[in-house]
Amino acid sequence: MSKHSIDFKTRVVQYHIEKGGGARSTAVHLGIDHATVRKWYEAYQLHGVLAFSKRSQPYTVEEKLKILQRMEEESWSSRQASAFFNIPTRSTVQTWLKRYNEGGADALIDRRRGPTMLKSKKPSRPRQPVSDREKSVAGMTPEEMRQELEYLRAENAYLKKLEALVQKKQSASKKSH
Repeated sequence: MSKHSIDFKTRVVQYHIEKGGGARSTAVHLGIDHATVRKWYEAYQLHGVLAFSKRSQPYTVEEKLKILQRMEEESWSSRQASAFFNIPTRSTVQTWLKRYNEGGADALIDRRRGPTMLKSKKPSRPRQPVSDREKSVAGMTPEEMRQELEYLRAENAYLKKLEALVQKKQSASKKSH
């Protein structure tokens, strides 16, 4: 959740426009950072009040690439790109740029959200034990790889929880003795 309300951000920008003394004087008067005033003002100039509303969906790899490409074409800073594309923080764009420079387009895939629930057209089959799975990774389809990854992640999470419970039980029994 945002630290400042949409109403507050709009009032800051309106004050900045009406007083015209620059971002520093507006910031001093209102007790906020001058870079924040500049960011809000630039975003407001481009997008109006919509600049202050939160995006409900994550950015796709294609959107990230488009933004990074435009940054390079226009020689924009991350601050300018975030204002133009209405991205709340410039650090988001900086992170994308760093990832892209280190690992290409694949590095822009958002992996931190965990496995997603994919609706498959075919009914899911029961998982086979690991020893029965003889298919190599090279021979797997992307869907089979996703299923395998989802299974292994679930298995890993289960084992971690089991280990934590065992350690908790051992710790409790040591304290009671």
